[in-house]
Amino acid sequence: MAAIAVVGSLNMDLVIRAPRQPHLGETLLGGAFGMTGGGKGANQALACARLRAEAHMIGCVGSDDFGKKLRTTLTENKVGCEHLEERSEAGTGVAVVTVLDGGANAIVLSQGANAFLDEAVLDRAKDLFKAVDSALFQLEIPPETVAYGLRMARRMGCRTLLSAEPPFPLPPEVWHMVDCLILNQAALDFYSSNSAANVPNRSGGGPIAEDRIAELAQQLVARGVKTVVVTRSAQGGLVCSRGGKTFAFKSFTVKAVDSTGARDAFCAALSVGMAEGMPLERAVRFSAGAGALACTRFGAQPSMPWRHEVEAMLETEKGEETGR
Repeated sequence: MAAIAVVGSLNMDLVIRAPRQPHLGETLLGGAFGMTGGGKGANQALACARLRAEAHMIGCVGSDDFGKKLRTTLTENKVGCEHLEERSEAGTGVAVVTVLDGGANAIVLSQGANAFLDEAVLDRAKDLFKAVDSALFQLEIPPETVAYGLRMARRMGCRTLLSAEPPFPLPPEVWHMVDCLILNQAALDFYSSNSAANVPNRSGGGPIAEDRIAELAQQLVARGVKTVVVTRSAQGGLVCSRGGKTFAFKSFTVKAVDSTGARDAFCAALSVGMAEGMPLERAVRFSAGAGALACTRFGAQPSMPWRHEVEAMLETEKGEETGR
């Protein structure tokens, strides 16, 4: 069984459906409301466990009801929470999520206790990095903690994965410590720069031209990342690896209800697939299936797929391709 340490955020998601985003100063009548567990770190840890990995959560929650509920959800899903710390200095992180018809979403995040996930927390969890195959990070926690954690994980012999969302500036030496970088087109544009100081490129703003995606991904490989996976939602994505081939992958066609946890399911599945030794093409396809399934249910953590669901989707696709 693959063993994965997830270092990241835990939030309580307050989710409301709406026909569109409200204009500034407008009060808009929305639809159904839900409160579910969230946070990119917690979502990915739960997804790893559902995908039959031994998952461990490293993070911080407040000493409040939200924190207790998030811990309970993880433990009920067999996620190890021995390094999930409770902080009295702040409340548990909260995300206010608006989900539009068709599944698109917009999120406002209050970091809360996530801001207290610092180097000392990682030092107390350092023995865990010796026991797992991979360490998975995101950027809803302080970037300096991510950089420190990547160094620690690499020193302990872990495979390192970084989901670069939301994108924040990172020191240039970080890229040499990332085995697999997963990012969307907005983050790819943010990090693409010829500057040695790695000042993000914010000049574009619009979609990246098709022929530029591989070029920008290769820039990150040249900086030290071993494998770059660019996700493009319904358009699939692209994989560039050091010393390997560049290849595109397709998405699965599903009826989207809520895309809030789709990237987290994708990242978790990729970390599980790589830890299990799947060929990269297979691991990415496994991840695309997990991400697509997460779009078919409402809420972040409730939408995280189970292993048998992903495998059934892949088998269905294989059968359809054989019958053509």
